[in-house]
Amino acid sequence: MGLMSRALWHVNRSPLRWAVKAGVNTWHLNEKRERRRQALLLDVTAAERAKADDLNRDGYAIVTDLIDSKIQQQIAAAGQVRLQNIESAEAGQNSTWKKFWVRLLDAEMENGQLSADNVFVQYALQAPVINVISAALGEIPWLDYVLLSYSRYTGEELASSQLWHRDHDDVRVIKFFSYLTDVEEDGDGPFTFLPRQATDKFGYPLLSSHFPDEQVFSKVPRSDIKVMKAPRLAAFMVDTTKCLHMGSRMGPGHGRLLYTATFFCFPRMVPTQNRRPFFATPNTTELQKLIMGL
Repeated sequence: MGLMSRALWHVNRSPLRWAVKAGVNTWHLNEKRERRRQALLLDVTAAERAKADDLNRDGYAIVTDLIDSKIQQQIAAAGQVRLQNIESAEAGQNSTWKKFWVRLLDAEMENGQLSADNVFVQYALQAPVINVISAALGEIPWLDYVLLSYSRYTGEELASSQLWHRDHDDVRVIKFFSYLTDVEEDGDGPFTFLPRQATDKFGYPLLSSHFPDEQVFSKVPRSDIKVMKAPRLAAFMVDTTKCLHMGSRMGPGHGRLLYTATFFCFPRMVPTQNRRPFFATPNTTELQKLIMGL
């Protein structure tokens, strides 16, 4: 992370984040207008708009019922195929700083990019997902990355995303999650969070970014926790800038296969020079290019 990016990351942990974001927006006014115009053209259903309202009000929305079950089954099957090749996937990871994670899609990348035709990219681009997030943001979102991760028990102390934190990459970061294995016990490492209203009680401590349980629950009642225990194929969205969250606290002998697609409100507050996570194919639509920043 460069000096400017690091400085902006720290600013985004403070009330100054909205002022900085407004300044960044002025450099991209034309594309912001286009993203807002395109969002108005989407055929958003009443159910999708209700989920967008949930996201904006509470910081999360359960969207399982919006996703085509056949597509969910295809994604789950594709995830199992990658999981069967976990050893080669682990050897091909681009990042290994989370010891409790194996990133299963890195080996499929070409020069650090995934094809827009990749089944896991297409899952993020499906209409219900884009409609809900666009309605929540008021514009077409930016798809920052997709991730297929396998969490496992390591026996080590809790670290990084196993501790309570918000995402500070931008002022709005909406993550679309799908469980591709059953996550019904504490040992399965359920995604766990505090809704927006409970997170507001905790505030924005500036001296640290990741917090142990005792620090969080000195300010917030444990009864406010949402533990996402759910069967395979459950799907949900969380604004991880508004909701303190943690996960992957795995028990011995347990594993969790999770799909994540991360969306930003364009443009990125923290600039990333020449970063292009995806590449287009002849099948890629103009709307999909806009979503992927192509």
